[in-house]
Amino acid sequence: MDFIQKFRGAIKIRTDWPADQAAAGDPQGEAELTAFQDFLPRAWPAFHRTAERFVLCPYAVAYRWPGRTAPTGDSPVVPIVGDTLPVLLTAHYDVVPVEADKWTVDPFGAEMRDGFIYGRGAIDMKNMLAGMLEAADRLVSEGFVPGRDIWFVFGGDEERTGLLGARRAADWLAARDVRFAWVLDEGTPVAERYISGVECPLALVSIEEKGFLSLCLTAHQEPGHSSRPPRVQAAAILARALTRIDTHPFPWRLVPTAEGFFRRLSSRCSGGTAFLLRHARTLGPVFFRFFARKPSMAALLHTTVAMTRLFGSSADNVMPSEARAIINLRLLQPWTIDTAIKRIQNIIHDNRVAVSIHGMATEAVPANPEHAHLTGPGMAELMAAVNVVFPGVPVLPFIMTATTDSRHFQDITGGIFRFNPLRMAPGDLAGMHGHDERVSVENLERCRDFYRELLRKL
Repeated sequence: MDFIQKFRGAIKIRTDWPADQAAAGDPQGEAELTAFQDFLPRAWPAFHRTAERFVLCPYAVAYRWPGRTAPTGDSPVVPIVGDTLPVLLTAHYDVVPVEADKWTVDPFGAEMRDGFIYGRGAIDMKNMLAGMLEAADRLVSEGFVPGRDIWFVFGGDEERTGLLGARRAADWLAARDVRFAWVLDEGTPVAERYISGVECPLALVSIEEKGFLSLCLTAHQEPGHSSRPPRVQAAAILARALTRIDTHPFPWRLVPTAEGFFRRLSSRCSGGTAFLLRHARTLGPVFFRFFARKPSMAALLHTTVAMTRLFGSSADNVMPSEARAIINLRLLQPWTIDTAIKRIQNIIHDNRVAVSIHGMATEAVPANPEHAHLTGPGMAELMAAVNVVFPGVPVLPFIMTATTDSRHFQDITGGIFRFNPLRMAPGDLAGMHGHDERVSVENLERCRDFYRELLRKL
């Protein structure tokens, strides 16, 4: 079975979680996750003959590929000194649900068309899981032994919370005193035409991650018939609260990672844009006004608020007992969960609107300060692998504005990289969590080659 066939086989296993299934304990959903775990040894047998495999549950499977510095005996514990610290590569095999009637192909058929493979998970993120295993399998077949232990952890609930998969794996590793020099997870890509005026692609390596916080805003009223509405309605109270939030955004801030990104980007620009990027901190408000016009850039510069869900009555002629809205915040340091909630409450300034946390919240994950300067643990190896597979493409420090499983490992590592080894233009991301998700064969092979180069350097 060649690499493309293996990848197509991975796509065909339905590891989505339909909205009406429980996050844990659903027999059908867990059976598919287990089927995916069972598929891995069949697809990559050489790696599985060499690596130690630990199936923690349907949501987590871990591997230890012993390196030359590994201790003898049965314990997976490695010395916590110098360059002998192991490295961790993570990925997830669960995928988001699909609206099959809106796809032009079977979402789990792995159809090949015009150099692309279609299917849910093609970009997010069975391609990277398959790429790293293919690279490791080939290296094992060639007799390669890494200089240090390399661990792989694959999770089955990243698209929900990661608590059943990555969090459990992190606790399991911590209990065995396993620590990592650095971690590599999914993240930002080799971006093409990301910024107007910058023609060359940019390898955006996210070294920190924004926090995640969803809040529920609730306004109450007496329920009843819509023919007798109260003078002040809950929906109007809620609307005023949302309008105040919309007109009072979180303040702009230039964190070190973003400053390093813009400064290095300036060498790829010319004229006024280069000057603006090079002197971002000095120019302050002028700089922020310029980049606030593009959401992808503005997200690097402040805590964002997205108004995502509204709830009211179940019928046209019924006054609801409450009106609710869900807003989603992505927290840029130094904002924390507590300080962000207090700011939202102060902005609303209305005790008729209750503010509560909705679902799981996570604080921002800081960067290793060295990584902002393109130094520190793992940076040289990562940059070298990028240089081989994407020659001439500059590596820039970046901020992950979404959340990844890597946050669960932050207490047992010296730093985290979030990077997708794929060349992607603005339109290429349209299928991620959308319809007709696809990856080109060329990108899939680049992904495999990147992990091969990276593993060879460890």
